[in-house]
Amino acid sequence: MDSFELREEIKWVGGSYFLQTSYLPNEKQVRSAFFKDGNIFDTVLQELEDEPSPAALRELTKEIHNHNRKKFQFLLDAGKKIKDMDDPVPHLKLAQAMARRNLHAEAIREAEKAIEKGIDDSRAYMVLGSSWYKLKDYKHAFEAIRKGIEISSDYPDLHNMMGQIYLKQNMCRMAVESFKRAIGLNLYFAQPYLNLVKAYILNTVIKQDYELSKNLSEKFNANVERSVQLNPFLDTESIRRARELFNEERLEEALAELNKIGEKSGRQVVDDVILELYLILLQSGKELPETEIEKYLVKIQEIIDQNPTFADAYNSLGILYTAKCKIFMDRAGEAFGKALEINNDYSKAKKNQRLTENDREGIFILLKALLD
Repeated sequence: MDSFELREEIKWVGGSYFLQTSYLPNEKQVRSAFFKDGNIFDTVLQELEDEPSPAALRELTKEIHNHNRKKFQFLLDAGKKIKDMDDPVPHLKLAQAMARRNLHAEAIREAEKAIEKGIDDSRAYMVLGSSWYKLKDYKHAFEAIRKGIEISSDYPDLHNMMGQIYLKQNMCRMAVESFKRAIGLNLYFAQPYLNLVKAYILNTVIKQDYELSKNLSEKFNANVERSVQLNPFLDTESIRRARELFNEERLEEALAELNKIGEKSGRQVVDDVILELYLILLQSGKELPETEIEKYLVKIQEIIDQNPTFADAYNSLGILYTAKCKIFMDRAGEAFGKALEINNDYSKAKKNQRLTENDREGIFILLKALLD
């Protein structure tokens, strides 16, 4: 089948976005990409093992397009819903979710609103710093991360981000110190190990600090190996190619290959799931979509199967089971209600409905507390 695509413009107060979802026959994949001001800022890819029939392929492309639009629109609508709230936490959560969809200018606005409304949480500055970094404004990124570290000096993500900012400015010694600080705070954080490798190679390429250039091969192999062990989501082909280039002493090319590797990790997937669940609860009130909860459970279980010692994944699994429990409690309440519709004098059903209603409210409060 030839290429097939769907196009759609999404207008919002902050501007307009263009969504294009295409079937790419040569790559055997469906790509759903958002554009702003003519530039791609967010892409969802789905690989196809076998080529479906033309009719099935059109249906799949349409399904991916609609799902991507729905999730994107969900973020935009959440911004409207929380606009006049005094609570700063929803603004922070939305800022985090927007940053993950590469809506960095929008994420900055929401993080700043959270700070204006009194939040004292370094994660707001982490969103600001990482978003300014992605927008290549390293001055504002540095200032935001510095403030975040003042609040939470033991938050490894902030030190890892600071190292990345230093690295963009060719400050290799400072970058290495920041990455090592991040590792010292969390030995199981994969990203700073890979970032250390980049800093060591860049330092050697630009001949900045002789001491850092010593034992480069040992540093490369040890840190690459550690990052791969800790993050099974890393692009193994890019890692393999970077190793080859490094061994051939083609350092600039090896560095370029390492820079191609995305930041996706099991930890990021876990955070994405919990953020989405928070926003669903924020938008829909007390109603939870069972199909989405089931999808989240499958995702988290896959991550746990890959990394059985990943504590964050188990914590998220517990939150999702609480959400599922709420769904079943809602169903129980509906079942008792049906019994009373049939027989309004059914005293046992009346008692059960009353007891269930108390627990339903309790589990809803519990779920909100777990997600905050």
